Amino acid sequence: DTVVLFVSDHGEMLGERGMWYKMSFFEWSARVPMLFHFPKAFAPSRVSNNVSLVDLLPTLVDIAGGDLSASLAAPVDGSSLLPLIQGERADSPDTALGELLSEGVISPLLMIRRGSFKYVYSQPDPEQLYDLSADPLERNNLAEDPAHQQLRNAFRQELAERWDVEALRREVIASQQRRRLVQTSLMTGDHTAWDFQPFEDASRKYMRNHLDLNELERTARFPSPEVPERD
Repeated sequence: DTVVLFVSDHGEMLGERGMWYKMSFFEWSARVPMLFHFPKAFAPSRVSNNVSLVDLLPTLVDIAGGDLSASLAAPVDGSSLLPLIQGERADSPDTALGELLSEGVISPLLMIRRGSFKYVYSQPDPEQLYDLSADPLERNNLAEDPAHQQLRNAFRQELAERWDVEALRREVIASQQRRRLVQTSLMTGDHTAWDFQPFEDASRKYMRNHLDLNELERTARFPSPEVPERD
């Protein structure tokens, strides 16, 4: 009765085009795996539709039998992928959205991917438009191509309706200022790292009076009796 979901948060640029990390929306950065495994209900298949990480929450709610119109505390951008997973392709979404608001950009970097076309926008930078079916390496920017002006304008209008870029930029800067204040405080005095620190119960390590000495010697001696020696 368990649905197994395998996914990643982002890709990486590993030297392609002389770029590193995830600071762009080229395919190396934007594409991630997404696999659902539930043999009782899902037949094996491969879906070519564009989907996004924002689709995960409504998909999981739908799989669990929740009411998407009433179960969510706030509106979400994504759509349930359950119809796609079940093989219903006709009316399924074919759109992926992307926001990059961190290192590597000086203004929000936004993406709309629909079908084979990808539109990328950031205020200080030239617009980008690629047809990935004809140009999988994204070498031919169609944003200024006269034959694709209508498509570019449609993407530009949709992006303006989805995002208030100036308001988003102000929110990001305000968030950075708050987090810098917190960082300054955290670095004052005895620094406490945010890194995950697994708990270790020292009362059950080394030699303790309540532990079985025979068991301790069995597990601590070298070579371990649980690992057979090899010639």
